[in-house]
Amino acid sequence: MRQEELITKRIRVLICIPTLGAGGAERVMLFLSHHLNPKLFDITLAVIGYEKDNFYNPKNVKVVYLNSYRVKKSLFKLFILFWKLRPDIVLSSLTHLNYNLALVSYLFPNTTNIARETFVLSSAEKFNKWDEKPLHRINKWVSNFAHRKINYFICQSDDMRIDLQLNPKYNGKKLVTINNPVASEIKTKNSIPQVKPIQLITVGRLVEQKGHKRILSSLAKITFPFHYTIIGDGIEKENIKNLVKSLNLTEQVTFIQKTTEVYKHLSKSHIYLQGSFVEGFPNALIESIAIGTPAVVYNAPGGINEIIQINENGFIAETEQDFVIKLTELSNKLNEFTPLKVSNYVKHKYNAKAIIKNYEDLFIKVCTKA
Repeated sequence: MRQEELITKRIRVLICIPTLGAGGAERVMLFLSHHLNPKLFDITLAVIGYEKDNFYNPKNVKVVYLNSYRVKKSLFKLFILFWKLRPDIVLSSLTHLNYNLALVSYLFPNTTNIARETFVLSSAEKFNKWDEKPLHRINKWVSNFAHRKINYFICQSDDMRIDLQLNPKYNGKKLVTINNPVASEIKTKNSIPQVKPIQLITVGRLVEQKGHKRILSSLAKITFPFHYTIIGDGIEKENIKNLVKSLNLTEQVTFIQKTTEVYKHLSKSHIYLQGSFVEGFPNALIESIAIGTPAVVYNAPGGINEIIQINENGFIAETEQDFVIKLTELSNKLNEFTPLKVSNYVKHKYNAKAIIKNYEDLFIKVCTKA
């Protein structure tokens, strides 16, 4: 008997996200809300923040806005929502929200908590260490208490799953690897852009862990003509802009804070650059490659080795000097990296239907105890 045949009523799934602002986690959670089978699942998307802050359009999705500026200020509203919906499953992403939902679900023992991790934890902690002040020690204790209530952890990459398996905190936890999908609306471009100079691009938050500074340091050593577009916003914006000036790259770098035309920009580019020190499973990188734009990336934990196929869709660099060498090599033989060749691997491995099926199978397994 198929798992779907074991279901006698729709499974109530509450998907929670802090906002529907621009971001990879937000895009994936909205994707699930849109595409999970409505015959099997009764989906509600809960947004902690406000509708006015939406970047993504949740059309045809049942959405509840809690109208709170901070997750920890929404605990009572979350309790009321749980009480009304009585969800069988709560799926959330981003650690602080995962833990707050887990605290609420202590009052609802029939609800299964599934948390989607977003980074390789051991590497990410280098950028987000706990302060040893008393208040922060209390927060850490509360987080550990909440952690015990989470039943399943979804890992976006094998790197993430292996890292958690080595962490004693995750002993006995059910870890499941489900990659991020290539959005069904992404279309592979027909040809390599016939424009000069070489168009380079990076999409992502302007924060330290994304490694924009080491990309710029590498670009300062590039000898061929190029133009570099950075799409994103964040707390490191001014520092990155100052570095651009100090490296005399002002005329070669364009900043775009927000845009609804990311795919268009990726399509018009020749090469995608990624400098991250740690990732979960980089959405923008997958999207670029699916569009047919190859990449040069710094090696880092978080699925890089699962995505990049050397000499097919890009190169992986170990050092700044290696990054310059690999970028120069790719620019010299760009005509060999046809969009169809570049996109083939990721569009097959991370296609939307397969990823949705992985989530559906997990939810059915959880609720049927299969």
